[in-house]
Amino acid sequence: MFSPGELEKIPLEIQRIFSDLEMRIMEDVVDRIGMIDDISRTADWRIYTLGRLGKPSQDIKNEIQEALNKSNAEIDRIYSDVIKEGYARDEELYKATGKPFIPFEENIELQAYIDAIREQTKGEFVNLTQSMGFSIRVDGKMQFTELGKYYQRILDNATVDITSGTFEYNSTLKKVINEMTNSGIRTIDYASGYTSRVEVAARRALMTGVNQVLIQNTEQMAKDLETEDFEVSWHATARPSHQIWQGRVYPKQELIDKCGLGKVDGLLGASCYHFYYPFIKGVSTRTYTDEELDKMNAKENEKQEYRGREYTTYEATQHQRKLERLMRKYKRDKQL
Repeated sequence: MFSPGELEKIPLEIQRIFSDLEMRIMEDVVDRIGMIDDISRTADWRIYTLGRLGKPSQDIKNEIQEALNKSNAEIDRIYSDVIKEGYARDEELYKATGKPFIPFEENIELQAYIDAIREQTKGEFVNLTQSMGFSIRVDGKMQFTELGKYYQRILDNATVDITSGTFEYNSTLKKVINEMTNSGIRTIDYASGYTSRVEVAARRALMTGVNQVLIQNTEQMAKDLETEDFEVSWHATARPSHQIWQGRVYPKQELIDKCGLGKVDGLLGASCYHFYYPFIKGVSTRTYTDEELDKMNAKENEKQEYRGREYTTYEATQHQRKLERLMRKYKRDKQL
């Protein structure tokens, strides 16, 4: 239905929407600190009100709603156009087996399932915007602070520091910016206490829904085509624990036992872009033979030297992502 590369591209626009929202929220904090500096210069305390400084402004609430509107439009596009395009590719396998294929527009059962998952995904996005904040160090420990409370705390402290002359404006501003960009806007799962960067949480929420739809369709295909075998996709830079099973054919139970289907670190788990497709012996042709898979995986695991250190392809990719995160932080430091 979809290649790993295509699956990886699906959430990119959603991530961009929430990354932009994150930046606008941090810019709002910076603007408010500028207001404090103006207050300290003019001593006009009448403009210092809790409504203007101590709470997220209506502008930010509007920004959040705009991000939700944009994400809803993108979710609608993905669950209609993108899923429809992938569904159409399955027709060839039905033709090869002589089984009747139901066009996407006529598959009422799948349409109803997609609509339910679409609304579920939109609800997840509302929930994550309602639990946003910063993860900051307090008394030596990392502590999640909700957005409203963060505004009040950081601006109260900045007001005291700047207006009392304890710290000058630029040093206060740099301290706050560094704190914000080290954390980024995060969303919290209150049940576990685990926090995620908001764009990561948005990607995860979207792909959880997309995978639910794809699994439903794949399982129905297997039933229609009367097969219990599935081929798992292969992609470069897979984590080592996934290399051992990617690209091969398994009966359904082995997808669970060997590939970890249903587990957070297994097939279709967190940050996994593998998928599985119905495989019909005597009709389907494997994408790669076992020998080809062994060679490709061996090449992936060859160490390549770079600046005095050796990396496998997976290790190099992980290091690259670490550098990219650092670059994004510095870029935002500079912009703020």
